[in-house]
Amino acid sequence: MKKYIFIIIGVITFSCNNWEKSKNTNEKVVKKDLRPFFDADKIDHYFVNYTLDSIIISGGESKKSKKEKEFEDIFMGYFPDSIPKKSFEEILLSHNYKKSNLTIKQQKEIENVFSEKDSLQMSAYACVPEYRDIFIFKKKEKTIGIAKICFKCGRFQIVGSKIDTQYFGLFDELEKLHDIVRPTEKKT
Repeated sequence: MKKYIFIIIGVITFSCNNWEKSKNTNEKVVKKDLRPFFDADKIDHYFVNYTLDSIIISGGESKKSKKEKEFEDIFMGYFPDSIPKKSFEEILLSHNYKKSNLTIKQQKEIENVFSEKDSLQMSAYACVPEYRDIFIFKKKEKTIGIAKICFKCGRFQIVGSKIDTQYFGLFDELEKLHDIVRPTEKKT
């Protein structure tokens, strides 16, 4: 029996030492250069100050205009699911999204948030997204990527990236992003 106790203690000690080594290795991996999702030279941020309650349009689908359906697809849905041929910025402006004036520093910070991570996103979403924040990534004035963010529930939609974006969206990343674009506003 004593022999088994020594074996168990040995296995636990060995496991703890290996866990400590792997933890230190992971810290080194996180510090590596992170590849941005987009090779952009400019980032634009658009914001609309609506809530889901304020935009619910009463009546059935048949009573909604084409413009109302388009707005719902942007605000709550999956539009766009690719880079639109028509200027997406014009579409956003037609739905009262406002363009932020981002500094070069803010754009660099945003690029760092929208970059490849060695993290594991393990979230389940239980809300309808409210995509009030939309980021447009440009290269030589041409839209190359779009990211829609719901800071309320952490949902996101990223279009146009050649890098796997499935691990994006950890809450500390989203909080950092929120603080960059709306530093004086509490997260809703």
